[in-house]
Amino acid sequence: MKSPSIRRTLLIRCGIGVGTLLCLLSATIYLLVRQSLYREADNSITQTAALLANQVELENGLVAFEWQEGLGTNNALIPEGLFQFWDDRTGKSTRSPALKDDDLPMFRGPDGSPLVKTIVLPNGKPGRAIGLQVHPFALPEELENMRRLGTVIDPKSLPHTLVVAGNMEPIHRTLKQLRYVLASGTLLTLALGFTLIDHVIWISLQPLNDLTRQMRERNEQQLDSALTMPGRLPMELKGLAGNFDSLLARVAATRQRERDFIRHAAHELRTPIAGLRATTELALSRERDTAAYTGYLKTCHKSAEELGSLVARLSALARLGDTNSATISLQPVQIGKLVTEQLESLRPLFESRDLHCEVESMDMESYAIGDMTLARIIINNLLDNAASYAPAGDHVKITCLRIKQHVRVAISNSASNLPENLDRLFEPLFRNGIQANDSNSHLGVGLALSLDAAHVMDCELTARRIADGRIEFALTLPVSGD
Repeated sequence: MKSPSIRRTLLIRCGIGVGTLLCLLSATIYLLVRQSLYREADNSITQTAALLANQVELENGLVAFEWQEGLGTNNALIPEGLFQFWDDRTGKSTRSPALKDDDLPMFRGPDGSPLVKTIVLPNGKPGRAIGLQVHPFALPEELENMRRLGTVIDPKSLPHTLVVAGNMEPIHRTLKQLRYVLASGTLLTLALGFTLIDHVIWISLQPLNDLTRQMRERNEQQLDSALTMPGRLPMELKGLAGNFDSLLARVAATRQRERDFIRHAAHELRTPIAGLRATTELALSRERDTAAYTGYLKTCHKSAEELGSLVARLSALARLGDTNSATISLQPVQIGKLVTEQLESLRPLFESRDLHCEVESMDMESYAIGDMTLARIIINNLLDNAASYAPAGDHVKITCLRIKQHVRVAISNSASNLPENLDRLFEPLFRNGIQANDSNSHLGVGLALSLDAAHVMDCELTARRIADGRIEFALTLPVSGD
């Protein structure tokens, strides 16, 4: 499936938006002009109807139409005007000269009120007409004459229907031309708008293209170098670029750690493997008795145990790196009791090196949230590390205290030849020239394994220098709410 293009998507959506706006604007202009032209046409026929309605007179008992006098100076309306009168009593019709023998449609509003509507003129052209009821009027002299003769006629008794029409063909022609102009202008503007929008989008996406090119041209040796931020990089992309830089830094750190791990692992594995090879070669170099072979086999067995221990620790470290929240069991752990149990199991090792364990404080009541197995691994490694690296006859100090909402386990001992950066102590297989007194069990993996276990439990494991040349390892766990 082809990936969507940001440029194409923006172009299409902006084009649709601009096109919709142009169509709405054109439609609005067209409707406003149409309304204005229709209003002028309606006003024109309404004024003409008013003039004609005022020129229906009652003279000598008969209805007279004063065309010339009623139209005044607008003589052009006489041959061009389209109007017609109907006598509502007799149905007799009187037409304007322009109608000749044709009739306009007869209509009016309710109760004779004016009504305007669109019609078709007798010649088939579109028109607009107004229909209303009118009554003749009588001059005062005519009324006086009727009273004298005794034949007074009420003008209301002589209703007529008047329809005045106007030719809408010029207006329709104008509206047709307007539609063509608006449609052409809309299409032309839309085409130019698409071109302009495409150019603007292309320019706006250039910083993103620059970043893409930088990423594409990078090789594995450039992963730890920061991106060169384009000067026109939009604000919305700065966060993405900054996060990508951070990701590159983490990737570089991970790759460096992997390289160090492989290098140290190869170094550590080389010694026992070389010992195995040398022992077997020596054993096979000539015929030996059973006792000699047994001695060589014991040496090989010891080297194999050393290899097995190293591989087991490396495997545990790898598995722990893949551990997630679904594979651990966080529960209340009586941390003071756990420290005491682990200390008792390692008591022979402390005594063999004449180390004095000083338990300065031990909180046996507080519970911490953690995984029992992982917590045991961490504490066992910290105690074993102190028993193996502390100088013979030294004092190892152990505390377990609740501090506000945390339980803190601290183990300290004298130490020498420490690295400048104590965080390196937690790197896998890091030795820094420090020789453990029990080299068979210390392969430079325990602290790295402990740190990963602490991270999995969302706890904190730190190392710091304290007074008198001592080093302190501290495990901090959150207090259980139970």
